[in-house]
Amino acid sequence: GVILLAACGGDADTDADGNISPEEIAAASEGMVQPRPGQYRASLELLEFEAPGLPEGAKEQMQQIFASGLAEGNSFCMTEEDVAKDGAEEMVKNLAESDCTMNAFNVSGGNVTADMQCPAEGGGTSTVKMDGTMTAEGSVMTMDMSQEVPNMGATRMKMRVTSQRIGDCAA
Repeated sequence: GVILLAACGGDADTDADGNISPEEIAAASEGMVQPRPGQYRASLELLEFEAPGLPEGAKEQMQQIFASGLAEGNSFCMTEEDVAKDGAEEMVKNLAESDCTMNAFNVSGGNVTADMQCPAEGGGTSTVKMDGTMTAEGSVMTMDMSQEVPNMGATRMKMRVTSQRIGDCAA
């Protein structure tokens, strides 16, 4: 079954005693993938880049900047707290690399979809949609990001984001 968890997790308190027991959490996230705590490395690969407002040369330049910036990837730590709170959602926020507001988040088995609003560099917001699969040790997601960029108009990037657990968090 498909489980939608309210951001506050209020629905998990099945016996309504005000405390959410580990059993209630387990029931709420049954069938939901939980990443293991640890250090993760994410690598990104640019699949598509659209910027209709840009001249071709500038578009290629932007594409190269994005592609080289993405190739470095990033590394992040998933703490016990992150995982206990809502591991899959925290993982997606880490992959997006910014402080996003989650509009919709859905986990069914190992399949994850998310729809977020994220602050964009240089002001404004970007809409980020993610779709993919997650295991306890990593994920492979497609990230579709669109934003209005000053002086450029609408841009859209599609990326493949692969994350892999590489060990315990650095203390």
